[in-house]
Amino acid sequence: MKKSSFFISILLCVLFSAAALCAINVTGKWSGTLQMEGETDSKPAYLILKQEGNKLAGSAGPSESEQHSFEGGKVEGNRLTFDVPLGGQGEGSMHFDMQVQGDQMTGQVKRGGEGRNEAAKISLKRVAEK
Repeated sequence: MKKSSFFISILLCVLFSAAALCAINVTGKWSGTLQMEGETDSKPAYLILKQEGNKLAGSAGPSESEQHSFEGGKVEGNRLTFDVPLGGQGEGSMHFDMQVQGDQMTGQVKRGGEGRNEAAKISLKRVAEK
């Protein structure tokens, strides 16, 4: 009986270690497109993310040079959620809810604020480090 408990403990340790090693890490730069509902043209999207454990911070915007910072984002499994304030009074914020699969991210973005209620689909790929 002692041997089986010992082996079960070892197996559990190995499984938890493997799960920790397989956890996603989205730190880096991501580039892609934002497709607003009801529009045919897509817009550029660019994220710069920093992940620490399940906490997420960074910035988002149409390009690397035009960014809006955020903090308080969450990583749960392969799902990211965060809100990006848009600055000016009444501008509101954008809520991101995305799924990560390898070096690709897809999901929904919703923008709220004074008189605004817009939604979009977002699709991003990790920018290769130089």
